[in-house]
Amino acid sequence: MFTPSTKYATLSRQVAHALAERIRGGAFSGGLPGERWLAESLQVSRRTVRAALALLREEKMLETIPGQETRVLRVPSPRTERPALRSIGLILPDPVDQLEPYSTVFFDSLRALLYENGYRLETHVGHSFFSRRPGAALAKLAARFPCDAWILAFSNRACQSWFHGRGLPTVIVGTAHEGLALPFVDVDMRATARHAAQFLLGKGHRRLALVINEKNRAGDRLTEQGFLEGVQKSAGTGATAQVFRHAGTMDSLRRMTDRIVRLAPRPTALFVANPYHYMGVAGLLAERGLKVPRDLSLLCRDDDYCLRYLPVDPGRYVCSPEKRARAIFATVMWALRPGADRAETKHVLLLPDLVE
Repeated sequence: MFTPSTKYATLSRQVAHALAERIRGGAFSGGLPGERWLAESLQVSRRTVRAALALLREEKMLETIPGQETRVLRVPSPRTERPALRSIGLILPDPVDQLEPYSTVFFDSLRALLYENGYRLETHVGHSFFSRRPGAALAKLAARFPCDAWILAFSNRACQSWFHGRGLPTVIVGTAHEGLALPFVDVDMRATARHAAQFLLGKGHRRLALVINEKNRAGDRLTEQGFLEGVQKSAGTGATAQVFRHAGTMDSLRRMTDRIVRLAPRPTALFVANPYHYMGVAGLLAERGLKVPRDLSLLCRDDDYCLRYLPVDPGRYVCSPEKRARAIFATVMWALRPGADRAETKHVLLLPDLVE
């Protein structure tokens, strides 16, 4: 949802105002994108977008010819009551309502912080931005919707490399890939995983395992590195560690869980990176007659509200959405500084709290 500019306007009029602001700023000179794209960008329904476009057509600002795209007829005159909001682009692979909640709950707090300081948060959604060769899609996006800075979430190396090569003000939500001097904000995955290994060892476990997605994101690589480091520091105790990778689907989790259960001797504690994968593994263990924590202990790297509904309150690491939003906002403001020294790239690593 975009931030409203007038206190008591209807949602469709607020959307119309937001589109007018973008047109005033030079966007859509080649014609407006489709209703579906606008709805995803503004986080509203297509029905609301349709009503907003009708309002702008009534004001003779837009023209829609059947079978063709909507084009701009008139650029609104500069506003005198207050300057137009500057824009920060947030790039996502999927709409917010299709992403895991724990990874997006900070967006509302971030949007409010930006708005209070004269910026609006624009959402741009597309798998093409995160493909192996996203250059063409990203170049088209940046040219059509120029933003003062960009925020990349769930980004791969190819996406990060494109922004690194262009020198655009960019902040990674997550961890920048090795060799890319981009500012980022993330939970300190390496330190968290190292602490998790030490915590489980302190509880008497000697056969540990890490359960992690095979997508090989930068934060997951740091998780694996930290977990193995934590176990190696206690090598004198006879502790061992294994890494089990999966594709993120229930079928892959089922196959992985079967491998773990068949091991002799099997691990006595699992460190699971993702809350939804934690729930999947816990359910699959229950299907096989194994109880948590009686037969196998589980610890989760990330937090999600859904974990409160498990029969046993899970051990997990918690980093508040407000804390993350403030860190991202501060890093975006740093990236926007005139003449900022890019040789001193800003990295913010947040330390979560352990809930036993």
